[in-house]
Amino acid sequence: MSMPKPDPLADLPWPKPEAPGEAVSAKICGACTKNLCAQRGLSAVSRLALCLAVSGVVASFGYWFGLRHHRSELGLRRGLLGSRGLRVALAVLLPVLFLGYLSYAAWSYVPFEQFSHGARASHALSCGLIALGFGAIVGGSVLLVWRGTDPVTPRLSGTLAGFVGGVGGALAVGIGCPSHEAWHLWTAHGLIVLALGLMGFAAGRRLLSP
Repeated sequence: MSMPKPDPLADLPWPKPEAPGEAVSAKICGACTKNLCAQRGLSAVSRLALCLAVSGVVASFGYWFGLRHHRSELGLRRGLLGSRGLRVALAVLLPVLFLGYLSYAAWSYVPFEQFSHGARASHALSCGLIALGFGAIVGGSVLLVWRGTDPVTPRLSGTLAGFVGGVGGALAVGIGCPSHEAWHLWTAHGLIVLALGLMGFAAGRRLLSP
């Protein structure tokens, strides 16, 4: 058996690559940045200020519309809370669309009997309780911030606040949840939205009524 011959170039010192001079670097930079224009964009503070300004204009128009028709509650409804029909539509469509999203995001399907026993059921219970806690923090914060501001339909507004908290809690838990089973998503993530909506309906009259 013959031994492999050593590489005669392995021990030779290799020269280090030389960096280009300042003149060459300047020409390279000029060639790469030629015809480039400054990007047009807004900072985060500017975007936030613009959102607040647009919201203020819309709310001001709603109040003006209500005062013009000598109905202050109409101004409150239009400018701050939106029309009753719009909020009813949101209260119906939001959980339906979210459950549809969960169905689309599901990767696997198992029979309910198989899901309701063993580790799958315990995982769904723990995941649902965490989502419920996160959603209660979000929805409760919205109710506390807007407490005493809705003399028209506080229960409906409370329901929407609960839905907002439920969707926020479910999405927050979904970031770290490894399960993509349909039953898990429907029960642990989807039912939380409905549960917090009912809680918001119960707490809305107490917290949002002046």
